[in-house]
Amino acid sequence: MVLMDERREQILEDALKKGSVTVHDLANKYSVTYETIRKDLAQLEKQGLLIKSHGGAVLKQKTVENPFNVRQEKNIDLKQEIAEKATKLIPEGASVIIATGSTVLELAKLLILRNDLKIFTDSIPAATYLLSSENEVYLFGGKIRPKSSSVYGGWTNDLIRSVNVDLCFVGSDGFNGFNGPTSPSYSDASIDSTIFEQSRKQYILADTSKFTTTSIYQLAPWNKLTGLVTNNSIDAEMKHSLENRIEII
Repeated sequence: MVLMDERREQILEDALKKGSVTVHDLANKYSVTYETIRKDLAQLEKQGLLIKSHGGAVLKQKTVENPFNVRQEKNIDLKQEIAEKATKLIPEGASVIIATGSTVLELAKLLILRNDLKIFTDSIPAATYLLSSENEVYLFGGKIRPKSSSVYGGWTNDLIRSVNVDLCFVGSDGFNGFNGPTSPSYSDASIDSTIFEQSRKQYILADTSKFTTTSIYQLAPWNKLTGLVTNNSIDAEMKHSLENRIEII
């Protein structure tokens, strides 16, 4: 049976492809009751993603999520600069969660040079790079999500809740107009929120382009996070817009 979070993400993906969805078709597709689908649509409407209509819903906001390998090459120099800064935030002997994301992956590559850390990750590319590391590395289990090259689901959340770490590093698809970092994926946002809960310090890694872009699921409000690691070239106006809400590094 498809989990609730996964079903809602797939319903949104259906709406992105078709422009609208019907309660009848969705109930048949997921083998659930009409009332269950209506609750799903009500929640997606509450998040500002769909508009409920008679017998279904129509798309309110169209967001296209690029595959991980496409995002990985974008602004690579800026991402590497951020990763260098982030390594300086990790004390000797720390326990760390490395989340999914192309900027966070650049950090994982640098951590190969360390040998004193206990590292947990839901990112398959990060785990692959860290295979050659002398750190103690753990890959959370779960269902594989190809678009973000990560794992997700109830099993993943349970595993994350079984650990408490010193700090975590999470990426973002942007935050313009939001009171916190965002993700295009309902399931990725759920995993990242759990990662925040299990970390004593929480850092967002985001290059300067993320100040003018945004996605649809907010991960957490700024005042619940420790810091935002970004580039030296950050515009003064952009910096001012956030510096009273979160430490900018």
